[in-house]
Amino acid sequence: MHFAWFRTRSVQTGMRLLAAVLIATLSSQVAIGQDVTDIVRGKVTSDSGAVIAGAAVYITRGPDRLVKQDTTDASGAFSVQFDPGTGDYLVFVAATGYVSARRRVQRASTEHELVANFELKADLTKLATINVRASKPARASHDVGPFIEEPGSAEKWKDGVGAQISPTMAGDINAIAGTMSNITMIGGAPSVLGSGAESNLTTLNGSAIATGSIPRAAQTRVRITTATYDATRGGFSGANTDLQLAAGDRFYQNRRGFLTLTPSALQFTDAIGRNAGAQTSGIRGSLGADGELIRHILTYNVAVDFAHYVSRPQTLLTANNNIFARAGISPDSVSR
Repeated sequence: MHFAWFRTRSVQTGMRLLAAVLIATLSSQVAIGQDVTDIVRGKVTSDSGAVIAGAAVYITRGPDRLVKQDTTDASGAFSVQFDPGTGDYLVFVAATGYVSARRRVQRASTEHELVANFELKADLTKLATINVRASKPARASHDVGPFIEEPGSAEKWKDGVGAQISPTMAGDINAIAGTMSNITMIGGAPSVLGSGAESNLTTLNGSAIATGSIPRAAQTRVRITTATYDATRGGFSGANTDLQLAAGDRFYQNRRGFLTLTPSALQFTDAIGRNAGAQTSGIRGSLGADGELIRHILTYNVAVDFAHYVSRPQTLLTANNNIFARAGISPDSVSR
């Protein structure tokens, strides 16, 4: 009897273990068949209602703690997909300048799209008072001009004779050079130690130019160097006339204007000259301006000249008899 009872108990225990294995197998198959995808989405805004773009969103799935990350778009929205979904998530949102926030989102019934909207408050951090002191940077300058001697030079800058050029010749480079004590004028051009005009060099801010005059109203400086040789400056043995176009004034807008009139009525000559048309009349004007065009960046310096001269010289064909009579020529001896 005792042996039979032990056998009956062993059979019952085996049956129960088999039933438990079958139930576990069926449960796992049902669970596998019920795997679904969850979507956790939402929108992040500020406490004033403005959308927050670029906020970092971290979503942790429970219970296995799988973490996925997303960033809000231009509309402040985010969306993360979990496959499979468990219906239990922890959402954390962080954005620069705002207080971070977290929230647990759980599935209420059978929905598979869980919504978690966040409204972040501004992170107002009060900083200690900071005093910033700085000195205004000094503009770097290199004071070099026609009236400042260069190191090691033997040049003299005030050797010219002021007010020796007439208003009608103002701006004539050759006339300005002729005021120097060690320069002679040959054929209207300056000559140094008897050299010809081909030995001279005229430059504008260091660049060679082929001109003999500048506008009278131009803001320029003229430097004339004689009998020098410098390979770095081109090499010459005559006169070097260096025109330096000055920068515009950074504090004032300057305007200059000159008008020169040469009426023939104010010119005096003898009777022969008056009848021969030696007197001429003309007008010459010069306008210039300089100043600052863009603050601390760009200045301007412009000038323009205009002139008009009238001369009526007489020829043998157009001269009247008074000219021949005053010149001691009999009018009947001239054949036209």
